[in-house]
Amino acid sequence: MHWLDRVDDQTIGEVHRVVSAVVEIGGAVGWLEVPTLADIGQWLGEWHGAATTGRAGLALCRVNGQVQAVGGWQAGREGPLGHVVQLSKIMVHPDARGLGLGRTVVDALIERADDFGAELLTLGVRGNNHGARALYESCGFQTWGVLPNGVAVGDDRFDDVRMCRQLGLPTNTVIHGSTAGGLGGSPLRPASRVTVDSGTTAGPDTVATIDSRWTL
Repeated sequence: MHWLDRVDDQTIGEVHRVVSAVVEIGGAVGWLEVPTLADIGQWLGEWHGAATTGRAGLALCRVNGQVQAVGGWQAGREGPLGHVVQLSKIMVHPDARGLGLGRTVVDALIERADDFGAELLTLGVRGNNHGARALYESCGFQTWGVLPNGVAVGDDRFDDVRMCRQLGLPTNTVIHGSTAGGLGGSPLRPASRVTVDSGTTAGPDTVATIDSRWTL
């Protein structure tokens, strides 16, 4: 496994070969049309720039000296979501499928994110990509949400399936989950009383005043 540390013509050409082949067969990797060499060069440049921050990286998996699979990890901005790492652009050249390269890339991304100090990994996958979903589940990911019809490909709509995997937590971590209270929390309150200025039942054209005591 090699991590992108420079962007040269050879790397651009090899990655372009993988991306183009995957896009040509309809792969759900973010491109609807085959990108140009210039597009891939710019894309790799963005990954290289992100990697220099220490909060991202693009894995290049080579077989017999040629890139056959790629995948990236990127941490959220430093702050409340800085411990969450997104995995993306995981793809294998069609001619190299069946060699276990997808699993190799995902395992490498997980290891690198763990070394970085990530606590939680997330990724997205098109709903009809059952093979990829099975791979991610075998790597410890579980589905936490589905955005129905969240992916548009021409006239076709597919679910956007979101998956996650919990890594280690700091020793003194306190898990609050969705329990009410705490910083940034807000309690449930009774429904506000609505006064209708006209004295009639509220309708679409009726002006109503919300009780000023109502709060979120």
